[in-house]
Amino acid sequence: MDKKELSQTSTKDEPRADELRATYLDLINHQLPTKVQQVPMPVRWNHCFARIVLDNLCGSCWYEHFSCRQPAYRQLSREQLAGAIAIAESILRQPDLCYELNRKSLRWRGKSA
Repeated sequence: MDKKELSQTSTKDEPRADELRATYLDLINHQLPTKVQQVPMPVRWNHCFARIVLDNLCGSCWYEHFSCRQPAYRQLSREQLAGAIAIAESILRQPDLCYELNRKSLRWRGKSA
């Protein structure tokens, strides 16, 4: 079994990488942009939520950690996907958290927050 096949396998309690990616994409592309219509947040577009989540997952600009040849979410391990999902779900539950995480992301990028 090669590395890609291993990343797709799961036990009954462990979701497959493609399932985690689908959950991540749903949060970034649908759930968070919908939430911003209900409560104020510092960003409203899916790519901004992705930046915030991935930067906070990496502890710096996400593009310093991943190749730009393919989307970052395709390069995340199962563990990283689970971490990204946890961050996105935290924002969904506590929308005010988005302000703090956005400030961190912007600071890592050298922009004032």
